[in-house]
Amino acid sequence: MTPRTPADTLALTTAALLHDHDVTDLLYSIVRDSARFTGSDAAGLLVRTAGGALELLSATSHAAVELELYQAQVDEGPCVDVLRQGEPVAAVGADAIRRRWPTVGAAIVQAGFSAVHAYPLNWRDGALGGLNLFRHPARADDAEQTATARSFADMAALVLVQPERLEHDDVATGLAHALDGRVIIEQAKGVLAQQLDVDMETAYTALVDLAAQNAIPLSSMAYAVVHQAYRR
Repeated sequence: MTPRTPADTLALTTAALLHDHDVTDLLYSIVRDSARFTGSDAAGLLVRTAGGALELLSATSHAAVELELYQAQVDEGPCVDVLRQGEPVAAVGADAIRRRWPTVGAAIVQAGFSAVHAYPLNWRDGALGGLNLFRHPARADDAEQTATARSFADMAALVLVQPERLEHDDVATGLAHALDGRVIIEQAKGVLAQQLDVDMETAYTALVDLAAQNAIPLSSMAYAVVHQAYRR
């Protein structure tokens, strides 16, 4: 199936993660389609290894390969900034690109690009890498393109952190953890139903609202409710 929309690509990638898959092929598909669906002319994916080195994982063209490798070599550029800041970066127009990255910026402009955007591959409290999008016209990403690029960067991060083969024991552990969470939620519903003198449906809604108000996961709120009830 040839993806026709960003949602098609993300759905295909998600499906692939549920089966045996090749990480290199998946990452190339993500990088290729991120360029396609954001109206970019080239894209590259740079990551920082455990040893601290910057490494190229995928790119859509030879020009993108050279620019990503150059960033890794001189430790300057959009992907380098993304890894340091954990936030998207952009420069539009030749002067802006050269001003922001004096060394790499000159190479980007010389390669014929007048706009560059980079998005972090966020994972927990840091960034695993950066998705770099290059464009010939000096045009910034609009809101839809930004949302699309972020989604592709997030999916690339998921591909990197998920092992190619997940052992059955790992799956069983995950299921057990999920079931534990479900049990504590049911207990919290019971506690709230008794405390508020409401039915279980209303108690569940109250629990969800409490989690949202405190900006914490539902299971964490449930643990807090049950723990507080036991303390009483």
